[in-house]
Amino acid sequence: MSKVLAIANQKGGVAKTTTAISMGAGLVERGFRVLLMDVDDSGNPSLSKGLGIPEPQRSLTDLMLFRILKRDITGELQDTIVRHAEGMDVLPADHTLPGITDALNGVQDEGRKRSILREITDTVKGNYDYVLLDAAPALNLMSINVLTAADEVIITTQPQGASEAGILELIQAAMQVRANMNPDLIVRGLLITMLDARTNYNKDKAVKLTDGYTEMGMKVFATRIPRAVSAEECVEERISILKYDPKGKVATAYRQFVEEYLHQS
Repeated sequence: MSKVLAIANQKGGVAKTTTAISMGAGLVERGFRVLLMDVDDSGNPSLSKGLGIPEPQRSLTDLMLFRILKRDITGELQDTIVRHAEGMDVLPADHTLPGITDALNGVQDEGRKRSILREITDTVKGNYDYVLLDAAPALNLMSINVLTAADEVIITTQPQGASEAGILELIQAAMQVRANMNPDLIVRGLLITMLDARTNYNKDKAVKLTDGYTEMGMKVFATRIPRAVSAEECVEERISILKYDPKGKVATAYRQFVEEYLHQS
């Protein structure tokens, strides 16, 4: 059964895109069919750029506009989805995606306004085991579309105060979407990323995050993703960290995270 999974946090710089790409690559290594969807409407589609997708002739903007107009997108998907060398399919975004908000606001049906993206994932997900949504660092109409389309949410966060600030707001937004639009939505858990184990501050923050959210009844993944320069370097090479530095500590951690996720799903 196909699963749509959003990687999210309304704060930037918390390895959302790295996690989406790495998780996708890890799932492909395990033999799963994976689609990565770039739904970052901040004007900087980092997933598409990070995987070396050139400025696409068609993008998520086109598909959303077609669905707003209630046009069938089955044929358009073939011209939009790109196959990456590591085996993931990618549905790219470009600089025009921020403008989709105006088009969404023009939809008279309030429920449909918040579920256009779901119409797209519903069309495509039968071809994949996992559809991973790389969300923007924001809470806006597009974010609501992401949460409405998703079956699960994984929240990524650095173990520091600024990154933690958006967690509760995102959880609250997810609960509102579950109450009003998507009753099956679940927050799968919190993934601590960019952990600098050399500093007591980072280590203490990670422990407090784990203890605090566990006490709230939320899953905190045991796997912690370390900070490393290689995680930034691989972006320049347009490949995942699993391909760039396959035996490194970040790649090893992401493989462990994929195993932990699959084991508990």
